[in-house]
Amino acid sequence: MALSCARNVIVVGDLQQLQHIAAKGASERARPAPAPSYDYGRHSILSSIIERFGTDLPRTMLREHYRCDPAIIDFCNKKFYGGQLVPYTVSDPDNRALIVVRTAKGNHMRQHVGGRINQREADVIAEEVLQEFCSDTRPEDIGVVTPYRLQVDKVAEALVNTIQADTVHKFQGREKEVIIMSTVLDETKNGRFGVEFVDNPQLVNVAVSRAVKRFILVTNYDMLPASRHLRDLVQFIQYQDPEHGVFDSAVVSVFDLLYKEYSAVLRPLAARLQNTSKFASENIVWTLLLEILAEATYTDLAVAQQVVLRNLLPDLSRLTAQQMAYVRNRATVDFVIYNRITNVPVLAVEVDGFAFHEADPLQRVRDGFKDAICLAHGIPLLRLPTTGSGEEHVIRQKLATAILD
Repeated sequence: MALSCARNVIVVGDLQQLQHIAAKGASERARPAPAPSYDYGRHSILSSIIERFGTDLPRTMLREHYRCDPAIIDFCNKKFYGGQLVPYTVSDPDNRALIVVRTAKGNHMRQHVGGRINQREADVIAEEVLQEFCSDTRPEDIGVVTPYRLQVDKVAEALVNTIQADTVHKFQGREKEVIIMSTVLDETKNGRFGVEFVDNPQLVNVAVSRAVKRFILVTNYDMLPASRHLRDLVQFIQYQDPEHGVFDSAVVSVFDLLYKEYSAVLRPLAARLQNTSKFASENIVWTLLLEILAEATYTDLAVAQQVVLRNLLPDLSRLTAQQMAYVRNRATVDFVIYNRITNVPVLAVEVDGFAFHEADPLQRVRDGFKDAICLAHGIPLLRLPTTGSGEEHVIRQKLATAILD
């Protein structure tokens, strides 16, 4: 309709940025394209016109660049534009424009129906990146991008509301003083299957070039060796700043011991593990709880494993019919910390494996029953997802709150 009204048309665009996403089902509903160059599923207006008219179409490249720090646009210029861009920005010698943050060893990605998540990268952004590299930037001038919609939700849960998080596709056309990118993938087989999507050259170009002052790449410990464009980005940053270009995250989880490779800081705990359960994750938490409660501060407390939930409840009158049925089916709590003098429960602790809890809709319903039951009877309940981090600190915080209450 717009073209039909014009005598002359100028189409402005960039084929090195992300292609449009066709509306779901639009191709099936539309009539067949009269020629490949008119295929709505394959083409934007710009690429359609270029394919239709080819070399007969007058074309001009807008070469002047006014957004990014010279170091940031230098990567995009060399990698995607053949060195044709002319930056008109000036670098600040005190500004670290490009940084790689790699998570601790371990496989931190999880596969969901419809996407992938990486809780560790979200924790690293919230607990380290903002403090280490964004303290000089207002929250509203920071953006977090990631290829996966589900990861956007994980990041948003961990951040203050004024920091915007979205997919790279949704961030196209926008800019922020600081851009943080979470790549999500790890080095498992499933993680490597995602490389083609995450390493898309247009996606990488858009993500990097949204940053005005600083771009921070948060990625796995091996820094995506199976990728091509992201690997070049990492090596570009290392070349620019050999000494400080890569920052090793100190955010770890006791559950990293479940992986073949884990951070060296966890080796002492690995040597002390007490194997009383068939689940390695529960053995890790059992050992951690015993060591915490051995301290003088907690001399009145003790811990028990696999406690039948019914034994913690003085009566069932506060429960719904569904909750009563759940309790009577011999539901248990992984760990209960209690006052060994009065036998009053102080804190219940559940270990939530990803596949058995977050990725299982039926188990999430059962977990909801347990949460509501404990709440109704005033029993604090701490859930420790095996995808989390900083468990010892979290346990100590919860214990301190429970004791004061």
